[in-house]
Amino acid sequence: MKKILSSVVFMLLGCVLLSAAEFKLMDNGKAVCSIVIRKDADCVEKHAASELSLYLGKISGGKSPAVGLAPVKGTYPIYLELTDDKKVGSEGFKITADKNALRIAGKESVGVLYGAYEILKRYGNIRWLFPGDEGEYFKIKPTIKVPQILLIKNPDFSVRDVVMVSMSSHSPVFETRAWGARNNARFGVGYSQIRKYGDRMRKLAPITFAGYHSFSPLLNGVYTRKFKSGEFKKFVEKQFREHPEYYPLINGKRTISYHGGGEPQPCTSNPDVIRIFAQNLAEACRNMGKNSKFEFGNNDYTLWCQCANCKKIDPKEEAERNIVSTRYWTFTNAVMEQVKKLNPDANVFGWTYQNFSEFPKGVKPSKHISHIMISNHRRCWKHPLDDKNCPNNKWYYEYNKKWNSANVPLFTYDMLSRAGREFIPNEKNWVDTLKYYHKNLPNFKGMKTEISCPDGIYYKWKSYSNDNNWYMMWQSMYLAMLFHWDINADYEKAYEEINSLYYGKGWNGGMREFRKYLRSLYMNASGCWGYGQSVPVGKFLDVPGAKEKLYQYLDSAEKAASSDPDKRALKHVKRDREYFEKTWVKAYNDYIKNFREIKAYPRMDKIVLDGKLDERSWKDADTVTRFKTAFKEGVAKQQTAVKLTYDKDFLYIGLECLEPSVNKMVSKISRHDGAIWDDNDIELFINDPILGVTYYQILFNAKGVISDGLCNPRFNSSYESNAQVKTSMGKDRWFAEVKIPARTIFSGIFKPGVVLKMNVMRVRRVYNENGKIDSEYSTWSMGTPNNVSTFHAVNFASPRAVGVNRSAADTRLWKNGSFNEAVKKKKIYAHWKVKDNIIPASWNLSGGKQYGGDLEYLFHEGSTTDRFVRMRKGFIFNFYNIKEGKIVVSCRLRGKGQITFELLRYTAKWSGCGSKRLKTIEVNHKEWKNYSFTFDRPGDKTENQAFTVWPTGKDSEIDVDDVLLMPQ
Repeated sequence: MKKILSSVVFMLLGCVLLSAAEFKLMDNGKAVCSIVIRKDADCVEKHAASELSLYLGKISGGKSPAVGLAPVKGTYPIYLELTDDKKVGSEGFKITADKNALRIAGKESVGVLYGAYEILKRYGNIRWLFPGDEGEYFKIKPTIKVPQILLIKNPDFSVRDVVMVSMSSHSPVFETRAWGARNNARFGVGYSQIRKYGDRMRKLAPITFAGYHSFSPLLNGVYTRKFKSGEFKKFVEKQFREHPEYYPLINGKRTISYHGGGEPQPCTSNPDVIRIFAQNLAEACRNMGKNSKFEFGNNDYTLWCQCANCKKIDPKEEAERNIVSTRYWTFTNAVMEQVKKLNPDANVFGWTYQNFSEFPKGVKPSKHISHIMISNHRRCWKHPLDDKNCPNNKWYYEYNKKWNSANVPLFTYDMLSRAGREFIPNEKNWVDTLKYYHKNLPNFKGMKTEISCPDGIYYKWKSYSNDNNWYMMWQSMYLAMLFHWDINADYEKAYEEINSLYYGKGWNGGMREFRKYLRSLYMNASGCWGYGQSVPVGKFLDVPGAKEKLYQYLDSAEKAASSDPDKRALKHVKRDREYFEKTWVKAYNDYIKNFREIKAYPRMDKIVLDGKLDERSWKDADTVTRFKTAFKEGVAKQQTAVKLTYDKDFLYIGLECLEPSVNKMVSKISRHDGAIWDDNDIELFINDPILGVTYYQILFNAKGVISDGLCNPRFNSSYESNAQVKTSMGKDRWFAEVKIPARTIFSGIFKPGVVLKMNVMRVRRVYNENGKIDSEYSTWSMGTPNNVSTFHAVNFASPRAVGVNRSAADTRLWKNGSFNEAVKKKKIYAHWKVKDNIIPASWNLSGGKQYGGDLEYLFHEGSTTDRFVRMRKGFIFNFYNIKEGKIVVSCRLRGKGQITFELLRYTAKWSGCGSKRLKTIEVNHKEWKNYSFTFDRPGDKTENQAFTVWPTGKDSEIDVDDVLLMPQ
């Protein structure tokens, strides 16, 4: 792993060169120094000595220096020691070199470790770009020497951590943690792993963590008791029987809560709960020992105790919006007051999260809290933090300023791993934010992001994006740690250096231009990008010639890197090509395929608001389905269909939600403007384009209870939409009809030509057989649900002309119903006549000789993409994956003859089990006409079925197009 470094990045503060004298550590590959550790050195200091010895030998190409309690006679001593110098902070170091010795000292052992790596980086010119051996870069340097020097350096940010996610909790990720130590990070590690791995983990100087979603676990003794199998549940249930008042009062009844997951919070106003929390928290911190922190976070749920004593803590302006910031901090302050008496050394940090993100109205955070983690995710990363023209950052900037005024150390929790998963070049934006915090918001002590590690253990979480998360954002991770440590480092120098190492000759050969243009496309695209407000990544390539230009840069870089003696250079250029194709190119193809307009037609008859979609207006309306899972890629398991219609005064929305567990839906909220988002709900996001990023949000549950608000970007529930909602239940689905006055969501009346931007999200929450809540979030648009940039345009159209094809939405459960995807077969059945062996993709030809066929696969007049099938005999069939309920079939036909639609049925093991004739239609017209019918899917969910199209009349010649199947 050898590579010439183009420059030295680290321009450290407090560095004073005393003279031009130099002292050799390695001389032509021979060790002329020895490393001396203290007699009572801990495992971190010993590791520092081991690493310094290992890499001095490795870089010089010689034998490593000796490590001991005294210097080897005749060698230049390197002393690793502790110092009480007041200029050295708890994680800083002091390096001195003169003719007598090189001394690397820290206030604590972690400073010694950082100092040892500083010698290697500064004078051995080694860099660790990313975890693992592949990320290690140096050139053989037989002679290594240090000048006479006095150097003191403390970190510029105290929080230099990441949260390692989407991996098994058993992942020790030693390579990633070693990378962190070598780059001056201070990673956290769970207390259980410290106990499991001992000094092997401790030597990397982690901060020991416990807590996280910790309220119920603290009440139930999780951190202070050892439970044998089956004992925990019995203990909690016994405590609940004896003291139900410890637990939350929900809808008038005390409710047991076991864990920190989706369960309501304990009764935080109860003095005994405060006492128990304080005792268990103080003991947990004592057990973890030095360099530990406890994350004092709520159960991962927005429902809090509803008893009178708890509710009276909430100021009126918070209670009206279901905000509990004052309640959280009142409770936290009370707990910490007792904790500090029981354990003055306890290191506990609090949160801003969920419905206590806002600064509290009635109390200030306790000074006994070591830090506050700002975990609100509304930041736009495309625009500077103080950009007043960015609606997201305009709010977020004021939000951060308010928290900075609390005079408590802060750090932010940002979902920047998403930038990695989408190959977003966000490294400079991250560094610029750090610089802004350091200069303008002094109480901000750092940032951390979630990320999946290269050496993580994934099990069921294994995926391409997790496996490659770090590699797709390695520049961001490296530079973020560099500037967390030294905010005055030279960005351009560092950026050039690390990329020159990583891409080798490929950097000057095209990768510099590739990364530059990639960032330009990202930064210049309209809209915002971040967690919760992101313009579609596919939109970044929606620039003429952009994709082709980027490919040219990649081609050039590959050619240049192929002559680099370091084989990693070509590997890394090819890796970036792969990432580009699997993220940007894939997203672009998805964008142009799915980011479509939706038409709303005038209502054709009176709509009675009864939750039943039986009026002609609904039958004639377009259906929008193919809901995709929100926040991650995929198609929703339980699909939703939406229909729109209007008159001049009202917008009508009809919804049909497939739901196999209708009687198990979560529908707790019964008051207007309640926390509907905690229920099984539908959420409508409506944006009048003249409002910019402001939008209306109307939520309702399956009981038809409404919560509505104006978002800019905060949810203001004082807005009233005056919407009406009626719902009805079916056997395996539920329905809703919504009627919204034009005057509350639009600047005029509705008429042809009006455009609104909309998104529809379904939050499916149902109780499973264990009494827990299963959830699925899905939307009709791409991206996150509350992102105006990804809302679909809804065009208010003129009345539909009679006889014109009514479009129907494809679902991912039914492929190529439009016949526009073609495939060329190497071989066609001898009993079939097919021109050029080209047939519709996903469709199959009847295989039996008795079903010999004649098919032409043609383009519509004037089109080179829009195809249809002309059939004379034989049948074609297509497998579908709609597994239950009623299925609607829609198609266009023209020609003359008779056409029949059937199902072919197969067992789960693909043995034939019969067929079912669905519909036969007589066709005798030259113009395209639309036909539709409905059938009940036979069989159970395990049965496999294929849908067939078959001209059964004598001398039939029928053109077929847009055969669409969808769940009703």
